[in-house]
Amino acid sequence: MDWMTGFSFRSGLIEEYAETTGAVLGGRDGWDAYPDAGNIYGGAWEGPLFVLTHHPEDAQPADGVTFLSCDVAEAVRIGLEAAGGKNLEVFSPTIGRQLLERGLIDEVDLHIVPVLLGDGVRLFDNPGSGPVRLELLNGDDHSAAVNLRYRPVTTS
Repeated sequence: MDWMTGFSFRSGLIEEYAETTGAVLGGRDGWDAYPDAGNIYGGAWEGPLFVLTHHPEDAQPADGVTFLSCDVAEAVRIGLEAAGGKNLEVFSPTIGRQLLERGLIDEVDLHIVPVLLGDGVRLFDNPGSGPVRLELLNGDDHSAAVNLRYRPVTTS
């Protein structure tokens, strides 16, 4: 998620995540691309990191990282137990989509930054399924739409 650097976020957001996160569950593609358990939330967070993979035997071992090869619901159970009552953050669009399909997501926290990515896994790309309605948690009107307008930045 290095593409998120250079943008300003709400003051205290990183500290809030570091304080409320008890464990992190990620996928193998993300781990292979960014194999640094010490850099979660810019290094502000420490705790158990679980990487769900179909092939743990060829994963590069790392301190504080447990590679899981199990059903996604079992990975959530393991992660929640390790989180000790705090949040289990899911850092994988593929795992997130599977958990949404199974009703195992409590909240979806979206960070919208002014950049269009040309590649990657779409979090809500699920052909043939119906829409997943969400309820806004930080506002007075829980059904409010959030409207944003951006223009492309030209590079000189």
